[in-house]
Amino acid sequence: MTSERGAPPGSLRYFAVLFAPADARPVLEALYDFEAEVRTTVDTSSHEAAHARVQWWRGEIDRLVAGRATHPIAIALQPMRARREVDLGLLHESLVAADLDLARMTYHNWQELEAYCVRAAGALQTVAAAVLAGDRPASEDERRFARALGSAQRQAEMIRDVRHDLRRGRLYLPLDLVESAGITPAALQQPAPPAGLDALLAEWRMRVAAALAELPGSLADRTHRAAQRHGLVLGALHARLLEESARRAGSGDARVELGPFARLWTAWRTAVRHG
Repeated sequence: MTSERGAPPGSLRYFAVLFAPADARPVLEALYDFEAEVRTTVDTSSHEAAHARVQWWRGEIDRLVAGRATHPIAIALQPMRARREVDLGLLHESLVAADLDLARMTYHNWQELEAYCVRAAGALQTVAAAVLAGDRPASEDERRFARALGSAQRQAEMIRDVRHDLRRGRLYLPLDLVESAGITPAALQQPAPPAGLDALLAEWRMRVAAALAELPGSLADRTHRAAQRHGLVLGALHARLLEESARRAGSGDARVELGPFARLWTAWRTAVRHG
């Protein structure tokens, strides 16, 4: 594998791609490079430049779909145009999510948050699932699996990065949950986390862990589970990330990461189980 940005060696995405079929890895790497490009754009210090870059990528996705890609990431995805069952236009959803991030959009309930997460990561995972289905169209179960995986993956990373995001003015916790706990959005912006935040994160963590635990069972066909091994590995790694974030809850702003052995062991064990 050559990606040093979207799936750098040792990362959770790296291990998921590692256990994908060899011929699918370049496309998966390009998808994760695109994801990293969008996330980096959202985090840029210049709001105007970020909007301009997102708009440029809209045009580039259109050029990709038309067979006229110019950016190296899009060029790496261009061979997928020959596969009618791979809808590269779904990548526009990632750009819609980027617009929502740049607007510092808040979400009133779980349904609104999950809709955002499907756009931010579920659409990309749906493209990945179609790639991994091989010569056949991805089944409805596989597409549903991919959307659920992307949503849960994104939320697991939000939980890990909650203090980082709050410092940048982004609140992803549903407002009705925050208000029911007696916490004001302004209190969440303070350096010291308000009383009750850990309890909210624990509730969120359990919700996402349950969604990740349901992923293997959502693929009833054993052939489909084997084809989507990449996604199952990614889901298992994010479940372990949630466990680690629960273990280290309240330990400060240090970014929670899985150790190298935990990543390799979890990925290998999951790949063997579903291979």
